[in-house]
Amino acid sequence: MGAELLSTLLSAALANAGAILLVLALRRPLRRLAGPQIACLAWLLVPLATLAACLPTLPTSGVFAGVEVAPLRATAAMAGAHASSSGWIAPVLALWLAGALATATLFALRQRRLSADLGPAVIGLLRPRILLPADFAHRYSAEEQALVLAHEQEHLRRRDLPVQAVFAALRCLFWFNPLAHLAAARLRFDQELACDAAVLARHPGARRRYGEALLKTELADFGLAVGCPWQSGHPLKERLAMLKRSLPGAARRRTGLGLVALLAAATSLTAWAGGDVDAMPSPQGELAPPVYPASALEAELSGRVVLHVLVATDGSVKDVKVVNSEPSGVFDQAALAAARQWQFNPGSKDAQAVEAWVEVPVDFRADGMPPETAN
Repeated sequence: MGAELLSTLLSAALANAGAILLVLALRRPLRRLAGPQIACLAWLLVPLATLAACLPTLPTSGVFAGVEVAPLRATAAMAGAHASSSGWIAPVLALWLAGALATATLFALRQRRLSADLGPAVIGLLRPRILLPADFAHRYSAEEQALVLAHEQEHLRRRDLPVQAVFAALRCLFWFNPLAHLAAARLRFDQELACDAAVLARHPGARRRYGEALLKTELADFGLAVGCPWQSGHPLKERLAMLKRSLPGAARRRTGLGLVALLAAATSLTAWAGGDVDAMPSPQGELAPPVYPASALEAELSGRVVLHVLVATDGSVKDVKVVNSEPSGVFDQAALAAARQWQFNPGSKDAQAVEAWVEVPVDFRADGMPPETAN
């Protein structure tokens, strides 16, 4: 179990890092092509790829001598032939968990240290609200106040806080990877640009006032794990420079959206397929047939049971599940009892034995065809 969990975490970490690097490379070109709002959507590739790397893969077809067997592309335990018994796995998982809990605790403490001077800002994951500083009415003119509030309301409309919460969770899970923390910072900046662009699209004549409102803020980083403060450590120069550019038209936005959708599908499929083994398990000789249930034989019932079999690194059957049976429940126990005695050549990844799933359909035929029956 520990080796399987570690393998899944490593696969997720690699997928997470790869997706972050991809988005970091594409965010500026996407911004120029389709605007800040579409570029910000590209960050969804990161949690999608991470999740896809954790999902079990689907079965693929194949035939082994004597028994029809369709192997599952494995979520393989890539720690090696004896990973499940290696003494280093438990300490590594304990260290991983300790780092995740420490990071989560740090984030929670930062969230609790909210200052009255923070703001304008959107805070509160479960009950989001706009927090305004005590001098809001004096610091900004009436027009600037309306623009600042429109910006914060855009964060609420876009559901930016839940997205930040997902990235905060990824930072906790992959606390050791500096890319995870860099991604969260770049995401927040792209969210600010996206909200800037949305406000300017609705108030095209207010660019100057909007820029003046930005300049009135002090650059400060409050370290919130989940929050959208108007005051921030984001590059102010880049936000001001965006005010001078014209926003992309609808055609370019549609093109950018389509590109992001294609990238999301490609990265997710790549991460999902990343756990494939190099060689699937194969039976050691013919698989012993199950005992034909006497009641089914007397009734001349035929049927099929489809099993998913987890083959351990020593070739034994570690787990077996019924995924489909016809007629339901008649032949299940006989097929399960036989499967637990089967022996396979284990699957392999990078020349090392790994755990992997195979799909084994077992046909019960009352006309005397295999599998054999018992007296």
